[in-house]
Amino acid sequence: MCNPIIGCFEAAIHAIICVGFCLICNVFQIISLAVYPFNKQIFYEFNSFLAGSVWWILQFMFEKVRHGHITFSGDILPNDESAIVIANHRSYVDFYLVHAVGKRKKQLPNLKYFLKDSLKFLPAFGWGMYIMRMIFVKRDWTSDKTKIEQTFSEIKKLENNFWIVSYLEGSRITPEKLKASQEFSKKKGYPILDNVLIPRTKGFIATLHSFKDSKVKYVYDFTLVYGHKERGYGVFPSIPRIFMGRIDTGYRFHVHIKRIPISSIPEDDEEITKWAVQLYKEKNDFLEEMKHNWTDNIELIDMNITPDDIKKDE
Repeated sequence: MCNPIIGCFEAAIHAIICVGFCLICNVFQIISLAVYPFNKQIFYEFNSFLAGSVWWILQFMFEKVRHGHITFSGDILPNDESAIVIANHRSYVDFYLVHAVGKRKKQLPNLKYFLKDSLKFLPAFGWGMYIMRMIFVKRDWTSDKTKIEQTFSEIKKLENNFWIVSYLEGSRITPEKLKASQEFSKKKGYPILDNVLIPRTKGFIATLHSFKDSKVKYVYDFTLVYGHKERGYGVFPSIPRIFMGRIDTGYRFHVHIKRIPISSIPEDDEEITKWAVQLYKEKNDFLEEMKHNWTDNIELIDMNITPDDIKKDE
């Protein structure tokens, strides 16, 4: 890590750039609200462009300026394909890993997140995501259900492809939450997991049912993994640390990807829950392997290639 004084100065500069640009985008977003009642497609395309610009700047800083090196494994994804994206929730910086895939698959402007309702009050970023009609939930299914259905109804009318992104655990994993999840698993007869929380499936089930018979044909399952060369598995940098200096000297990042046909997922709500629990059991086992051997025993992939590229080479 660089000199702390220099690091703090650089972090302040990067924060000013990111927040300042986001606030400028907020102004244009507010202006664009005048278009919304007349042409929702133009509204969404314009706001997607603004969002993609903000995400691109953050990703550029993470991967190019701070040299965050991310490796990938699993299934090769096509470009610009609509999908329901689920991932384990490890830290506040998980979005960098999700966006690393989104950027390479031409979907960075078209991400629709399930987010905690309180995040819409976050200056600049929260305001922008609220105007973009992100899916803010209070974890009270009675009030969330109607809001989710309304948002999905608008999304399905869009011409462009999109990703619906959700962390099924509902919260970042902590020792306290992991213990509570394991106690819950014992009562339900679920497998005891050490590296992820048992998934909460109500929102996921609603998403599957809502996008049934739509252009969304796949679930993308991302397993996000962090490590540090000296401090070991599961160690991730904070956002201030990312802004303060190069992170390739110690931190390691990996994303494992599964592309799952929705047609292969059960339709019954209870069976979907069982399916999700089994998926997270497999995710837990993969993380256990990464904990001990990192990527030594898995085949890495180039996330910039597509299935069509592979066919051309055959």
